[in-house]
Amino acid sequence: MGVPQGSILGPFLFLVYINDLAFAMQDRCGIVAGVVGLRAVERAVWNTRFSDVYALCVAHPEPLADRLYDETRNFLEEHVSGLLQRVRGTAPLENNDHNDGLLTRYVTAWREYSQGVAYLNSLYSYLNLQHIKRQKVSDAEIIYGSAATACSPDQDSRQLEVGELGLVIWERVLITPLASALTGRIVSALSEARSHPPDPTSADILRQAIHSTVDVQAFRVRAPLALYQQLVLEPYLSAASGHHAQFAAELLHHGDISHYMKHVLEGLEREIALGGRFLHASSTEAVRACYERAAVAAHLPALHAETERLLREACDDGPRADQRRSDLKRMYALLKPLACAGALRPLVEQAHAQAARDGRALLAAPHARDEAHIHFVNSMLALHGKYSKLFGEVFDGAQAFIGALDKACSEVVNGRAAEAGAASRAPELLARYCDALLRRRGAGAEQEADDKLAGAIVVFKYVCDKDVFQKYYARALARRLIHQLSASMEQEESMINRLKAACGYEFTNKLHRMFTDVTVSADLNAKFQQHLRENNLSTNTGFFIQVLQAGAWPLGGAMAPLAPPAQLERPARLFEAFYRASFSGRRLAWLHHLCTGELRTRYTTRVYHISATTPQCALLLCFETVDSAPARELRESLQLAGDAWPRHVRPLLDAGLLLASGDGDGEASAPDSGDDDGPHGTLTLNLNFSCKRTKVRLTCANAPAQQGEYPSFRYLYCLCL
Repeated sequence: MGVPQGSILGPFLFLVYINDLAFAMQDRCGIVAGVVGLRAVERAVWNTRFSDVYALCVAHPEPLADRLYDETRNFLEEHVSGLLQRVRGTAPLENNDHNDGLLTRYVTAWREYSQGVAYLNSLYSYLNLQHIKRQKVSDAEIIYGSAATACSPDQDSRQLEVGELGLVIWERVLITPLASALTGRIVSALSEARSHPPDPTSADILRQAIHSTVDVQAFRVRAPLALYQQLVLEPYLSAASGHHAQFAAELLHHGDISHYMKHVLEGLEREIALGGRFLHASSTEAVRACYERAAVAAHLPALHAETERLLREACDDGPRADQRRSDLKRMYALLKPLACAGALRPLVEQAHAQAARDGRALLAAPHARDEAHIHFVNSMLALHGKYSKLFGEVFDGAQAFIGALDKACSEVVNGRAAEAGAASRAPELLARYCDALLRRRGAGAEQEADDKLAGAIVVFKYVCDKDVFQKYYARALARRLIHQLSASMEQEESMINRLKAACGYEFTNKLHRMFTDVTVSADLNAKFQQHLRENNLSTNTGFFIQVLQAGAWPLGGAMAPLAPPAQLERPARLFEAFYRASFSGRRLAWLHHLCTGELRTRYTTRVYHISATTPQCALLLCFETVDSAPARELRESLQLAGDAWPRHVRPLLDAGLLLASGDGDGEASAPDSGDDDGPHGTLTLNLNFSCKRTKVRLTCANAPAQQGEYPSFRYLYCLCL
């Protein structure tokens, strides 16, 4: 290794006389002093001294490496002692005046010494590699401990390389005596820099003085920042804590909470910038934590006292809403990093309370009674959307506030009615809302309906009585599928999949089976039509049959008996024969109260299409050959017992398709009321029937719910003519 002529490196001016492997050393300090003192040294002398170090380390019969190491250590101690006197100067050390020149002298000496020791370490490279490292314990032994590390490097300097030895001597001989003076001046300079930034030269001196406490122990494996923390960081944080506390107290005294939060955040940014400019990079979190403890944590009651007002005004649409949202954002930024328990809790609790109050107010707003389901879902979606956006913008979507919103929405959705003990109507209203969207509608509304159904799932997640919702939804789905009222089968399946994703497979198992039954029924009808063609059979009427599993469908209506006329009986008989041949062992039962049919009138001036229940169709078909008939005979021929007769006859009378005569309308249309004779009037076909619409849809009141369920092995089918 060589250096150019005129370099600050100098030769090693030890005069070594070797005679039978004995040596003498004269003027041992000259060249080492030249290297450490950064004085110019001839290139040839510098190169020669590498060989001298090598010769001393391999001398025979006994290597002289230890002697060389000891002499070098003694010299460095004497040299640093001289630097100590130069740095100390004549000024008193107790005044902590950072402008008295002590920091400047210290940094000048440190620059010279640290660079000189680095050059000396290079000159002693053979000693470091071949002699020191053999004695030096490994990093693993230092970290995990072993018998070899019973003595620390401080206790056995022979384990240190020459460069490391020089740094240890600097710390012990110079820094330790000046520790108090250096600390006081560094803290004083940093405190002044907070309000009056120093000039570039002074800033560089302060920064190097601070980082010298890091560099002097950088070689250590354990606690390399211990000296820096002891001399700089901890004293600085102690002094800064008092300043931050006074600063925050003055802000609260002279301004409101908004003024306080704004300037405290600005102060935090300045403090972090100050630490980043002068302190070690590892100190950022400590600086932040110190500031937050002194300026924020000490004033938590004042912050918590304003949370309700700020949230209330931020949620309103008043002129101060934007300002209050900015205030809440600042409050969250101040409270979030605090480690003390409960710092954010009052803000989270007030956010929950505000969302719950707003939700109850939205539901209590006036609305049309027949649009209660729309009002309910739209109100909940408005509440959820409003506070999701607010909490996302103000609180960065923190999980604590999202949880508070979820809790508030759940309370509002599942709130009890005003009557004591009344159950929440949320499951029923939500099921009605979904039913309205999934029914047939105008063209071009599919995407809008799909978006609204996605919103309904958001509300559904907050419903506690999901089993109740399932009951209402399953009934509505059954009506849509049986009567072919669904706007889109793809949309029906998509909604079931959404419910499955929210609640799991078991929740939607029966819904999937219902949907599957409809799909299978379409294939079954196609096979039945093929069977009729292959066997040259005819039903003389169009029809569609759905075979439904009893265990999956909520078919709770009473199965009233019906004796259908020949026009309806033949298709049913042919299908029963086909089904038994295809699926042996399965039992079929008619659900006439769920069947619908369509008839066309030919006795009127205009042709009308009448949609009615199967009993109503059967009753109208009785008038194909006669214009009038006794009500009792009609009832007996159709076997409509109990209240089934008036429930199916009344819509025909109200629509004007049939006329009641004889004993009056009451006997023909009223229930039996226990009278075995039944109705005594006469029903007549209205040959002068007229209506503005060519399509007439007749309705029928639902039968009372039937207790229990059908056995799972039974199969039902619904016939729609």
